[in-house]
Amino acid sequence: MDLAPVESIENFLETPLWIKIWEQKIQHIAVFSVLLITIILVMVLKDRLSQRKNILNILRYTILIISFVYVGLILKAQPTTTNIIIILNSLKDLQFPMGLFLLEPYIFLSFVFIFLTMFIWGRGLFCGWLCPYGAMVELLSKVHQKIFPKLIFSLPVKIHTKLIYLKYAIFLVIVGVSFYSFMLSEYLTEIEPFRTFVLKLNRQWHFTLYFIILTLGSLVIYRAFCRYLCPLGAALAFPSLIKKIPFIKMKRYDFCKTCKICARDCTPQAIMPSGQINSRECLNCLDCQVNFWDDRTCPVLIKRKKQVGSS
Repeated sequence: MDLAPVESIENFLETPLWIKIWEQKIQHIAVFSVLLITIILVMVLKDRLSQRKNILNILRYTILIISFVYVGLILKAQPTTTNIIIILNSLKDLQFPMGLFLLEPYIFLSFVFIFLTMFIWGRGLFCGWLCPYGAMVELLSKVHQKIFPKLIFSLPVKIHTKLIYLKYAIFLVIVGVSFYSFMLSEYLTEIEPFRTFVLKLNRQWHFTLYFIILTLGSLVIYRAFCRYLCPLGAALAFPSLIKKIPFIKMKRYDFCKTCKICARDCTPQAIMPSGQINSRECLNCLDCQVNFWDDRTCPVLIKRKKQVGSS
């Protein structure tokens, strides 16, 4: 009697569920992993790529399109504040929900990516490159800028510098409520349009209307949700409250303290009046790094070029 089929069935039944899920999704996991590695490589090579603006733009917008369409709409790999809440509530009981996260391979890999990169480069690598909703808004903002250049507004610096703390307050409220009622905190996380996004607007009318208003508002005021309201972005920015994090800072000259060229071009308004880059608000678009290496834009390099030419 052939026992092989019986043994294979027993082995299948004994295999943990998360392994079965990973095996079923192995092709998408491989593609998604390549995307994560590519984004990391872009940051590792950012100095070289920033000197080749056209190549950098091709890479950036290709990655944004993939993040928006493939990661968001196809894989539905959109991390949310709920994921953070689950972790914090588990840590309260001195546990970690590893098994639960492994059941969602793309979310698991996203958080591995987030954990590694937010300490090295700040929260902007996820928010500026990988976040599916953020990628969609970024792409739509570029189109909106071309078609309706006069319908773009920036908040005054005094209002902006205060409003950026609103997302931290929202995040802390959600966390506090979650310890009292996880279900209630789930309702509060609907401030994020992520669920409506991955479900392709296939929800009740009020969620869809909220999504449309929030997204349109984030076109008129550049990524308003990401910069002022997103509790997930706030959670990822907390490590940057420590001065030594991120470990790798954007390159700056001493002259950057007085030069305002990059600050005027910084749509997230992440460059402070002192010339320093606020890593909690920086979305790692690398525009300032392009200027840093451009001897036709950066006053420091223009001066050096003139000195070399006159010597």
